[in-house]
Amino acid sequence: MKLNSIQFLRAVAALLVVYEHSMDVQMKFGKSWEQNIYHLKGFGCIGVDLFFVISGFIITYVANRYRGIAQGFQFLEKRFYRINPVYYIATILCLGVYLLQLNVNHTSIDSTFRKTMSSLLDSLLIFPTSGDIDFFVPLLIVGWTLSFEWLFYIFFFFLILCNIKRKAIYLSSLILLLIGTGQLLQSEDLRLQFITNPIMLEFVLGVIICQLYLNNIKIPSWMAAAGLAAGLISYGLLIRFGYGNVWYYLDTISGKASLNKFLLWGLPSGCIVTGCVSLEKNGKLSWLFNNRWSLLLGDASYSLYLIHYIVLNALFTMYFKTKFFLNGDAMIWLQLIVATIISVVFYKLIETPLLKLMHKHSIIDKLITSNSKVESAKKKGIIQQAEPVIS
Repeated sequence: MKLNSIQFLRAVAALLVVYEHSMDVQMKFGKSWEQNIYHLKGFGCIGVDLFFVISGFIITYVANRYRGIAQGFQFLEKRFYRINPVYYIATILCLGVYLLQLNVNHTSIDSTFRKTMSSLLDSLLIFPTSGDIDFFVPLLIVGWTLSFEWLFYIFFFFLILCNIKRKAIYLSSLILLLIGTGQLLQSEDLRLQFITNPIMLEFVLGVIICQLYLNNIKIPSWMAAAGLAAGLISYGLLIRFGYGNVWYYLDTISGKASLNKFLLWGLPSGCIVTGCVSLEKNGKLSWLFNNRWSLLLGDASYSLYLIHYIVLNALFTMYFKTKFFLNGDAMIWLQLIVATIISVVFYKLIETPLLKLMHKHSIIDKLITSNSKVESAKKKGIIQQAEPVIS
């Protein structure tokens, strides 16, 4: 069962990221009033932190009862189908736009492109394979967040394999141990920085929130509303007074800004998630959470997160070629709308049919079904042989 409040928050998280990148494009061609509103520029990146908390919640919600080898690999296969095929298609589209940009600019394959191509393995595996952060440049740059998603999935997968019942406790302990190790070692190797990155605390936060939800811990509506308000007020204060360099993705990948990012962006996002799911559970704000447009954008949020960047890059190329650009503030929102519409079309025409096809031909599901039929046949055979003896 889907939680509509979570779908609503997924839509908000994706739109925050789209807004940020739309402003990035706008600033290359002109000025806007919005880019000078205190620290609004850069703040849309907080959508990633909201996504991480939501992801911790969702995975716990759908897989908390999974145990054993069969369900472990079933979980892993479903996560692969959910994340990787669409990401690979988006990466190919991104490569096409990048080649178009090189052609429009009348430039040859430059050092930046060579560096990007050298990270093709990182794009395919999603994980950083080099110890040097300079060589971790996925073709579709937003793919860096999927590295941490998959790290979280693998942690969860091992807990399922080990038949762990209290996953929240063990997962929190494991991640805290890894983070503590990373703080002690202070390694310059990106691969070690990656698996000991404090940003994983945002997933833990989502896991804890979901565990409270699943344990039917009753949070009164007034307290849930206060939590939501605290998160929103924190967002407002961050825009007003700033948040340092936590918006910069390379400082998150290396772990340099990750702990501050968790404290400044992760905790308020956790308050918002807690407030929303608790209010929905208490039957509040249904007019907001059940809105069909927010539900559609929530369903399409993964496509929106990946495809918007490609659309904005294509628009950037068009502006560069035609020298056409309207008022900066108007363009931020127009670009956001265009990117959202195209992403929803991609979700309807590509992501949804692809997911259905993948799940229809699930290898693990077929193996489990086949084994179940064999076991059932064996039991029937034993019963049939035993009947004459009993008679």
